[in-house]
Order: sequence, then structure tokens, then C-alpha cells
Amino acid sequence: MNPGLLDLILFSEKRKDFLLLLKEGPKNIEEILEKLQVPRTALLPQIKKLKEENLVIHEEGMYRLSTIGEIVVEKMQPLLDTLSVFEKNEEFWADRKLAPIPSHLIKRISELGDYHLIEPDLSHTFDLNTEFVKILSNSSRIHMFYSYFHPQFPALFLNLARKSIEVSLVLSEAVYLRLVEDFEEKGKEFLEMENSSLYILEKKWVEIPALIAASDRIMSLGLFNESGRFDRQYLISFEPQAIKWGQELFKYYRDMSREIK
Repeated sequence: MNPGLLDLILFSEKRKDFLLLLKEGPKNIEEILEKLQVPRTALLPQIKKLKEENLVIHEEGMYRLSTIGEIVVEKMQPLLDTLSVFEKNEEFWADRKLAPIPSHLIKRISELGDYHLIEPDLSHTFDLNTEFVKILSNSSRIHMFYSYFHPQFPALFLNLARKSIEVSLVLSEAVYLRLVEDFEEKGKEFLEMENSSLYILEKKWVEIPALIAASDRIMSLGLFNESGRFDRQYLISFEPQAIKWGQELFKYYRDMSREIK
């Protein structure tokens, strides 16, 4: 694809939306104007440019994608979805270490979909997000990896396990040692439950995230910034494809871990 064609497609919202609309099938001009909510005089010049590049065909009052247009739009959608993820919170992504996400999942980062960025309330900096805890409490299974210590985590996961929720945890070695040292009784009770499992990440020289959580209802991801700090900003998504993505990321780290019996 030459740079001129790339600019034609991506640098005009009207052209981009028009092409994506035609992906659904042929449309007449009235349908198009109603769907896109743009004036005829504003859209027709953009359609003309797409016709000149042989991306769109106009026959018998109907607009449709050409064969080339179909191929281009099919490849365009994943790119637009990926850009949407990064553009939604540019500052967040620019300052995050992405190395903890394996390449096969980075390539599918568009699956995060319409996520939300959670930022700590300064008046409750050290408290867990109540809405996040509520959602976990109403889940049937929870898979979670964390490599930063939060003093409320041991009680949280023990209480979740007591509710017969399936809880599987992967901890960094430092977090595990802190758990053993300061929360020995809670740790023992957790391990004795049939619906709980605990793993320690064994690979020491890999970049790791701060937090991965994937239940049957929500996915959450926390990444360290470029300075190696976790500023308690993390994203959540309720979309099924994002939850599946989070489960795969959790499994990636669980497979590098040793189970504690």
C-alpha cells in the first residue's frame, strides 16, 4: 500500500467510517447518510476519492467495496482496534513497561477492547478499589498474578476462597516470602482449601507485570512504569475477548511457576 493510499484511508474519519460501513454490505446513499450522520455535501467528495483509488464501486444506485477495498478494509480493522487501545490513554501506555506481555499477546492487544483506566483516589491510596472487589466477590473463579505486596490481599483472597470461589494465585518470590512471614495463618488456611491453589514464579530474570486478574466477569492489568514503580493505575475490561486475553496472560506466568502444596 502506497503512503498516499494509507493517508487516504486513515486520515479522514468520514472516509474511514464510510469504508467500515460498507464492510456490512452494499448501501444506497440515503442509508449511508443516515448511518454516518454527515451532510451529503461533506461526504460525496470523500466517496469520489475512494472511487478514484478503486476501493469503492457505485452501480445502480448502490455503493459497495471493490475486491481491493474488501481486502484493505479487512486488514484495516485490526489496526484501527489496536490504535484505539493506545490512543484511549496515550500517557499511560507511553510510560509503561510492555516487555512483561509476551509477543503473541502484544500482537492481540486490540482484544482489550473498550477498557477503563482506574486511577487511585488520593484519599484512599492504600485501599483496594471497592467496585473491583465487589466484582471479584461475585465471580465463580479468579486467576490472579501479582508481584507487588498489598496488605489487604491475603484477607481478600482468603475470604473469596471461603465463599467457595475458585481462586488460583501466582506470586513473585518476594511477595510469597512476605506472605509467609507476616500472614502465615491466613496462608495455611488458604492452601488447605480444595478450591484454592498457589504458585511461585520460578523464573527470576523475566520482566513481570504488577498485576493480572482474570475472573469469569472481569480482566485487570497493572504494569510497572519505566522507572520500575507501580503507581496503582491499572486497566479493567468486561469484554469477553479481554477476559480470555487476561486468562492467557495469567496462564503464561503460571506455566513458569511452581505450585505450593
